[in-house]
Amino acid sequence: MPRRAERERKRHRRPLRLTGLRMRLLAAFAAVALLTSAAVTGVSYVLTRQSLMTRVNESSVQQFESTVNQYKQELDSADDTSTALADVAFNMQLAGRNGWVLYRDPTASATTTDSPPYEAVPAALRSQARKGVVAWQRSKVNGQPYLIVGSSLRHKGIEIYDFVSLQPQQEDLKRLAQNSAIASGVAIAISLALGLLASRGVLLPLRRLGIAARRLGAGKLDTRVEVRGNDEVADVSRTFNETADALERSIAELRSLEAASRRFVADVSHELRTPLTAMTAVTDMLEEATDVGDESAPAAQLIVAETRRLARLVEDLMEVSRFDAGTAELRREQADLVALVRGCLAARGWTGRVALNVPETLPVLVDQRRIDVIVANMVGNAVKHGGAGRVELAIGVLGPNLILQVRDHGPGIPSEALEHIFERFYKADKARGRSEGSGLGLSIAYENAHIHGGELSGGNHPDGGAVFTLRLPLQAPGENT
Repeated sequence: MPRRAERERKRHRRPLRLTGLRMRLLAAFAAVALLTSAAVTGVSYVLTRQSLMTRVNESSVQQFESTVNQYKQELDSADDTSTALADVAFNMQLAGRNGWVLYRDPTASATTTDSPPYEAVPAALRSQARKGVVAWQRSKVNGQPYLIVGSSLRHKGIEIYDFVSLQPQQEDLKRLAQNSAIASGVAIAISLALGLLASRGVLLPLRRLGIAARRLGAGKLDTRVEVRGNDEVADVSRTFNETADALERSIAELRSLEAASRRFVADVSHELRTPLTAMTAVTDMLEEATDVGDESAPAAQLIVAETRRLARLVEDLMEVSRFDAGTAELRREQADLVALVRGCLAARGWTGRVALNVPETLPVLVDQRRIDVIVANMVGNAVKHGGAGRVELAIGVLGPNLILQVRDHGPGIPSEALEHIFERFYKADKARGRSEGSGLGLSIAYENAHIHGGELSGGNHPDGGAVFTLRLPLQAPGENT
């Protein structure tokens, strides 16, 4: 059983579709993971950057104030301001490990490095620093990020600015962004793996349901699915099993009723056959009688016609019951199909009505009685419903099959009746409550073609009229060449 189930799954496995449920689940998992990762990464980056910049700002400002206060007295008492500024700048650079710039406004400026120039200090920051307060501003100098902290000794006209490089922090933030991107990729990969597992848990029961539904549709009414768990899929599985149980019971009841109706038809046909035999003999005598008066003659002819019609109906019903019971016998004999067709037409008086397009002879191995029934029903249907136009019958060979085709030039078969023409008791003209036929002729002809290993089909000719085609294998099944 496991191997059989595996074969069924492989046979019904379908390629991955971009619009399938699995892809939609994976896309949903990936989207959720991406949005979550983006939100967490974005918030983390902003908070980390803010915290890092705040810490750098606070430590740099504290370091600046401490250093300025430390050397303030020295600057206030210095006679040579320029020399003192240079000494203080060098000491302040060592203390803060930064690029320090000291300016004496407006006459001269000094710096511990070759750059940056005084103009690198933003004007707004210079304006604040000249007021004697400690001010700071982040700015780019020569393409590099800096935190510039400045203040002044107002009575001496000296401005002091500390350039703190933010490049290390920038590198840290860059590494944080890269690591966050890697973490997001890992999270998306994990979410896709979880999505695959989740989709498998959802789609596998659905796939089993699909396989079971196809098996049920193919007529395997004992098909059931295993119910696992108590989720929505399990509810669907239980509903499927309940539906399959109800369907199996209904089909069993229908089959029982059909078998009963077939037995009834067979029994009634057999029961009617004996009295009909006697009635047929009496009607034959009545038909041959010469002493029937003129007034009774029409009634006698009606009795004869209706008795024969009833006898044909009983014979047809018995033939149908043999097909249903599987007891219909095929007695093949070597025969000339062309001679069979000519004899069928002659026996029914259709020779002058049917135009033949047939070879001289065509030897076949068939049941002659059943072929006669097929041809009689095909031609009889054309004669009856084809109007006054001619009926054409052609015989030929196409590959391994012989083809017998009958065409009329009447109104053709209504489109809504095409798929029902071989059903029992079906009549295309519903207004005709009663006709000469029993409604079983084409159905019996179809079964006779099938028992020969062939097929009988019907349709409309492109140039008008109905056309019926009989295909029979030239070589009977099991026959050696």
